[in-house]
Amino acid sequence: MAFRPYENLIDGELDNTTLGKVTGWIRFYRKEKKPLKISLDLQGDFHEDIRGTKISLTNPDPKDRNESFERQGSYMDGMSEKQTGEVGDITAGLKDNGKYPYVNYPYIEWFSQTNGRVVLELDQSQVKITEDRRAKRPPLTEQERQQAQIEKDKAIINFMKDLVNTSRKTNGKPPIGVIVWGEPKAK
Repeated sequence: MAFRPYENLIDGELDNTTLGKVTGWIRFYRKEKKPLKISLDLQGDFHEDIRGTKISLTNPDPKDRNESFERQGSYMDGMSEKQTGEVGDITAGLKDNGKYPYVNYPYIEWFSQTNGRVVLELDQSQVKITEDRRAKRPPLTEQERQQAQIEKDKAIINFMKDLVNTSRKTNGKPPIGVIVWGEPKAK
């Protein structure tokens, strides 16, 4: 499962001008409350289409996702103001060397130590490069590209391990729908 607060997005800024690190902030709309501003301090990099840049995020019509679910409270209830963890897939959906590095639209994903997997799927009009240091960096070699993908794969594997371990601690079983490799079959 993923926390998907893209409808709640107001604005934000993510910075990957220091390689190996993504920092920034994002503000989210909360019905009947003041907006929630979170800070991000993540390990990893954007995908190669925007690696080494600073991007801004906007949403001209923020609303609370709970309204579409017809739920009380705000979808943002429980979201930590400080987001630390690992970068997942972060791309502006731009072609790089003739192909899309992940998907053909802006996709922002991270694995938070407090909130788990967080995903924003956006429209091209919602993401703008505000600082660009890509020209000062050589393009990734094929080996570097493969290593970057390994790091992104490790992030989701670690997230899934944490999910299984947390579930086992609370009820002794893996979450429904999660396949746990290497475990003996029940007899």
